[in-house]
Amino acid sequence: MGSVGEKKVDVLVVGAGFGGCYLLHILRKHGLSVQLLEAGTTVGGVWAWNRYPGARVDCEMPYYGFSDPDVWSTFTWTERYPCDTELRKYFQHVVKVWDLEKDIHLRTRVVEANYSNGGWRVKTDAGDHWSCKWLIAATGTSAKPHIPHWKGMEKFKGVIHHSSLWPEQPVDMAGKRVAVIGCGSTGVQVMQEAPKVAKAVTQFIKTPNLAVPMRQRQISEEEIYSNKCLYPHIFRACRGTRTGLPIENLGRKVFDDDDTTRRAIWDERWKRGGFNWSQGGYTDHIIDEKSNRAMYDYWVEQTRKRMKDGPKRELLAPLEPPYFISTKRPSLEQDYYEMCDLDHVTITNSPIVEFTETGIKTEDGKVHEFDIVAICTGYDAVTGGLRQMGLKGRGGVDLDEKWKDGVATNVGMIAHGYPNMFMVYGPQAPTSLTNGPPFLELQGDWILSVIEQQIKDGLATVEANKEAEEAWREHCLDLASKTLLIKTNSWYMGANVPGKKREFLVYLGGIPMWHKACVDALDGWKGFEVHQTAT
Repeated sequence: MGSVGEKKVDVLVVGAGFGGCYLLHILRKHGLSVQLLEAGTTVGGVWAWNRYPGARVDCEMPYYGFSDPDVWSTFTWTERYPCDTELRKYFQHVVKVWDLEKDIHLRTRVVEANYSNGGWRVKTDAGDHWSCKWLIAATGTSAKPHIPHWKGMEKFKGVIHHSSLWPEQPVDMAGKRVAVIGCGSTGVQVMQEAPKVAKAVTQFIKTPNLAVPMRQRQISEEEIYSNKCLYPHIFRACRGTRTGLPIENLGRKVFDDDDTTRRAIWDERWKRGGFNWSQGGYTDHIIDEKSNRAMYDYWVEQTRKRMKDGPKRELLAPLEPPYFISTKRPSLEQDYYEMCDLDHVTITNSPIVEFTETGIKTEDGKVHEFDIVAICTGYDAVTGGLRQMGLKGRGGVDLDEKWKDGVATNVGMIAHGYPNMFMVYGPQAPTSLTNGPPFLELQGDWILSVIEQQIKDGLATVEANKEAEEAWREHCLDLASKTLLIKTNSWYMGANVPGKKREFLVYLGGIPMWHKACVDALDGWKGFEVHQTAT
């Protein structure tokens, strides 16, 4: 029996990004009662929060979007790589086309979810109580910001914001002294905007970002309509590639080609922009150090010639690689290196010692004065959002406790001890190594198939089989161990957050191999532990 005032539904979805919106749409369409809880003030997942200067996605339109013709045929993109404001407009369009608003609860953060007697009971920060048979955590990779606490931060009298918590009202940087802390994708994007208006800008980096050209451009309405006939084919292609991008690699290793051929191939893909150079090139740069070095040498040659300032060039594009290229997610940049090269821009790798009332003191003894500080230190990525929700499975075991010695799932979507619960865009799935929307559609479709099969078979609960979960964990770690990725401290490894266990968090086998494992797991419930009565 539910408690007094408890709201009851078949499915409760947490998070209104691409995954959550798609799940609400398809599950409701198939006759289930579904409600969606979202902590933000609007839908869009990370794009509801990302409002910092220069924020934009690194996957192209139209395939950074849903494949439903009702959606794409009635929306017109204006940029090759959409910015945050256009992405919020896109999500509002999705809400309208799919009529989602009536089942979405904004400004509603889940603080606890407990499993008992065949169902889930969920509590929100507003004190609301929900009960559901199926719980889906669609919190994604970027639900928990990583905000280091430097000594004296509370003393600083200027403006200070983490990039993921940037205010809705723009922060005026014109004529101001601006600090950008961090050199990931967000740091690169802020650095492309701040120097254009600020009096002085300083970027604090630990290691440089081995960014590649975005080749951003405006898209005309005529171009959109002339290419819409291709959209269904593009979306189908995205579901069949390793990364969810309509990009295929060459099927050859770096040194299978002679120097002239290899150079011509790299030149052509470099001109294409985006991930074409890395994902559309050779097959072995992530597993072979010599091949990786050849790619780095090409990158550094192309990048260094864009900078005149020698010391900055050595910091941002050193002749010796600071880490293996592509073992951190490469940012796509437009004019980052040109902005860094400007006289009123400073790049420093001296560690921050403390904040003062008016700025930041670094280990080299310098005191930098600032009006605005942009903290671009990323997220407790992939697992942070899931581990802060208070998810307690059978026996009251918190998911955070379950994963204290390492993440364990089957196919990155179900966990032993957490009946009737699914995770999307989470750990041990292709997740951060993919273009999200087509991958999330596959995850949503699979969840629907599991629920429908469960209902057909009269099963009260389904969860990951313990043996299958252990085997999947070993499979994920084994794939990673064969690559150079594990040799780099990145958020893929959880290494950006002090105290977090260092392990590779996502699945490297690609979408087709992962999807086959999902289908196999459901065949005769081989990857599941199932019960006909509540446990």
